Amino acid sequence: MQRISIENFGPINRFEADVKDVMLLIGPQASGKSTLSKSIFIFKSIKDELSRFILYVSNEQLDRPINEFSKYLRKRFVEFFGTTKHMQPFSLKYYYSPEKEMTITLNSQGLVDVNFNSNILADMNVIFKNVRNYNESMLRSQTRYVTLEERLEIDSEKTLYLKSIKSHIDDLFEDTRATVFIPSGRSLISTLADQLQDIEPYSLDFFMKSFVERINRLKLSFRDTLNILIEEREGLISEEANLSEIKYAANIIRKILKGEYRFEADGERIYLNDKQYVKLQYASSGQQESVWILLLIFRYILDGTSVFIVFEEPEAHLYPETQSDIVELIGLLANINNNQIVVTTHSPYILSSFNNLLYAYQIGKNKIGMEKEAVESIVNRNIWIAPNRTSAYFISESRCESIFDDELKLIQAEKIDSASNIINNKFNDLFNLDN
Repeated sequence: MQRISIENFGPINRFEADVKDVMLLIGPQASGKSTLSKSIFIFKSIKDELSRFILYVSNEQLDRPINEFSKYLRKRFVEFFGTTKHMQPFSLKYYYSPEKEMTITLNSQGLVDVNFNSNILADMNVIFKNVRNYNESMLRSQTRYVTLEERLEIDSEKTLYLKSIKSHIDDLFEDTRATVFIPSGRSLISTLADQLQDIEPYSLDFFMKSFVERINRLKLSFRDTLNILIEEREGLISEEANLSEIKYAANIIRKILKGEYRFEADGERIYLNDKQYVKLQYASSGQQESVWILLLIFRYILDGTSVFIVFEEPEAHLYPETQSDIVELIGLLANINNNQIVVTTHSPYILSSFNNLLYAYQIGKNKIGMEKEAVESIVNRNIWIAPNRTSAYFISESRCESIFDDELKLIQAEKIDSASNIINNKFNDLFNLDN
């Protein structure tokens, strides 16, 4: 089990917890939910940063690779969170395993320090040694005449080398998942759908920029209907593969969008039926806000990709019933391909919907026959979530507390209802004055 520890970072005074497969964060705005999710994300994406660093590392940098990589990460940290000059000293620590940990701290001079423990350093040094040896062999091959056959062999060796390095890095950080961050404010992407290519990257923060780049690549694959994509995929996978999850995901997406997304020559559309459509920039705010969450999830399920993914406010602009639908889709994603998710939310409906999936698991796992089928008729068994894979936290300016009831194995109902209780209490106070 991986674990994160935070002290005095942004609005978070102290937080320490295991990073489970399903992690839910609720709390008021500016309380630290996004800070926490981004902190986890930066540690989970270190393996991607190391791969990227190695791809472009120079021979001079390989003289002191750990120092150079640490400098590279300091720059990335500023891209993630902005300048640190105004911050007080903080400490972020992540345990990839009991033997492997990494820390990011801000010292009294306002500078970010990146440190790895000895076990990580040992593996990283082996990786960098392999990189240096490979680079030197490539340099030697460039100083002599190379035949076509030798060139093909070199290209093949490079492909194998890159796969080997990635595998070694995945083993080092004990994670093979792709890392994805879905930021809030997604409707902007849909509203400006026709202008995305013209938006200056430097005008966006790191997370939105990365998301826009991902969407620009992804939309090209949705020229056809979901059913056609499923049929094409069905022809590429083994007969033993179960397509029920993919088809179930497609049905949820159509239900939420009340139509089907298509990318066409004149722009993006949501088809209401075979003939009627609305251009995406004129669709409802709920459709605009949710469309790329839905299609990203579908693509990862369709491709069988294993991901670590952060969802910021998946409920934005959605009706409560539809929020439950999107939780079902996220639950489906969480249950396949060894996926891991973090959800930040302001919505008690999101937590209540996850409770349904947790409760369905507890009831259904011990049932057989018609009784099990009865549970499945209420909540599809593909989206049941095991409580031991789940955590939930209330994040506020003064505290970070678990709201997962270990005895009931559910999210605490009183925490879900706390916001409505405050509002109802005000109404009761006014009612008492009126009588």
